[in-house]
Amino acid sequence: MRVTELITKLISPIKDPEMRVNVASTINYLLDVYSSGGAKEEDIRNDLYEIIETVISATMPEKTREEITKIAKDKADEFVRAFKMEGLLRRAVSKYRVPLP
Repeated sequence: MRVTELITKLISPIKDPEMRVNVASTINYLLDVYSSGGAKEEDIRNDLYEIIETVISATMPEKTREEITKIAKDKADEFVRAFKMEGLLRRAVSKYRVPLP
């Protein structure tokens, strides 16, 4: 799944538009940092985990701490996989100077 689709799924339960933008912008910033090699994968994963855990805690208050932790870990891993795929695309575009699809 593309990063934008994952972000949309994550922020869709958030009612406050400003908070949606903040979460989406932060994740996109982390994608840019990851793609440029500005941080280690584990650091990016940890930051994503914190963001996702906060969103899940706020939007799913009925979940237990263990459930929130598992969901956040799984989603953070999914985001990192999507970051890797997006990074491949960016590198190819950069290398061959072809516009993004």
